[in-house]
Amino acid sequence: MSLKVYFKIIAFVTIMCLLYIHMQMRIFELSYNGKDKEKIIHELNDSNGALSHQILTLESANNLGNQLLDHDSNNLQFMDQERVMTVRASAGSMQRLTQPKARVVNPVWNLFSFLGAQEAKAWE
Repeated sequence: MSLKVYFKIIAFVTIMCLLYIHMQMRIFELSYNGKDKEKIIHELNDSNGALSHQILTLESANNLGNQLLDHDSNNLQFMDQERVMTVRASAGSMQRLTQPKARVVNPVWNLFSFLGAQEAKAWE
């Protein structure tokens, strides 16, 4: 084997080894970057959960009621009997008001049952 061929083979093997090492270094660098991004995502998820909890706490009925009572406690008062309106009515008129109206159904419509309310049916 001549010296020229030997140097060509050695140069080719050296370049291939350098390319392989470079690719391995890039793979490790990308994996470390991915781990860092995963860590950032987990931290953002944790802070998002904490902020959601704080927002829900601030929007809770208890907190809003406390803020309302603390802010306008002088202006708020309970309803007096003078401000309540009473209506006097007979028992018959009260029954008419509370009972729903009877629905008048034409007997002809019973013949056309296919025109009734549509129902969802499962496929078999």
